[in-house]
Amino acid sequence: MNRRTLYLSLLALTVSACSTVETRKQAKGEFDYVNQEVPDALVVPAHLNNPERPSEYEVPPLQGTAGPVGEELDIRAPALVLALASGSRIDEFDQTAQIWFDKIDDDSDLYAVVVGAIENYLQEEGVELTSKQGTELKSDWFHQQTTSGFWLWEDVSTSESWRFKYSLVTKPHGRSIGLNVDLIDYKSADGSSQIDPIEQQRVEMAMINAVSAQLDYEYRLNLRDQRLAKANRKVVAMGSDEQGQSAYLVDYPRQEFWDMLPQFFEKYNFSVTDLNESKYVYMVNYERNDPSLWEGIWGDAVDVIDLDDGSYEFHLVAKDKKTLLKIYNDQKQLLSETELESNFDIMSSALSFN
Repeated sequence: MNRRTLYLSLLALTVSACSTVETRKQAKGEFDYVNQEVPDALVVPAHLNNPERPSEYEVPPLQGTAGPVGEELDIRAPALVLALASGSRIDEFDQTAQIWFDKIDDDSDLYAVVVGAIENYLQEEGVELTSKQGTELKSDWFHQQTTSGFWLWEDVSTSESWRFKYSLVTKPHGRSIGLNVDLIDYKSADGSSQIDPIEQQRVEMAMINAVSAQLDYEYRLNLRDQRLAKANRKVVAMGSDEQGQSAYLVDYPRQEFWDMLPQFFEKYNFSVTDLNESKYVYMVNYERNDPSLWEGIWGDAVDVIDLDDGSYEFHLVAKDKKTLLKIYNDQKQLLSETELESNFDIMSSALSFN
């Protein structure tokens, strides 16, 4: 996945193969206005009255001429830190961090997750981590490269380089991590180590956004892996109770499986006639409904469980954080191992609730 097509990436730090990439953007067009002279004020003869000059639309006089004008003026929008990752936020009342990441997964260490995102981003950019002490990490040089010429005559040069420090702030409860990014070294193609303060802030914010985008990308990968693992895991197996009687062993806690069973009943033509919640027993009636020819053609047919019409009881028994499903017929007899195995393919899919 190319995150640069999805997020605001590290614009000032991208190693580009395109020619003449600039870190600053200028206005395009004619700039003759900067050379225009201010016309003299209207001279009114002494014997005439001066015309009225409402001040509502007057342009105030320029206070000093220092600073860029015309083509030298940087017209980019102000840089912003963006909360790209799930659980990220900007807290304007807490200036100890430029961005905060809140814990969204209780099974993982938030500090390790954020540090891992920084390390993985640096690795993908081909930049080494030169220092990792306590809550501070320092990177090696990022280089922005520009190319000139064409094909075999292309010339690659480094226009600007940056080094960063990443500082982490942990809330006492451990469920929020703050990140600060500081530019610690800079050099341009002409050897200068001075950078405009506004440009420095822009570069630091771009780095924060890149780390946040990396973290969001890793969250999405982890969520996808969890869903795949859940979809592919073997939820239902053949099992037996303490007396050795056959039953389905379902990899769900009993209460969770109890809450999900009504979905199964509704889909596979069971109707609940009574239940005993304290003993985890459903009493149901089953009417076999073989699919019609048209349902088979249009793909709307539901697999048919191979049982006789009649009343059944579904008993749920807790077993090692899983659930034994024991099914009784209207004669209060457990379904045999043969009956359970003949329906195993359908039941294992239906009771997985994937």
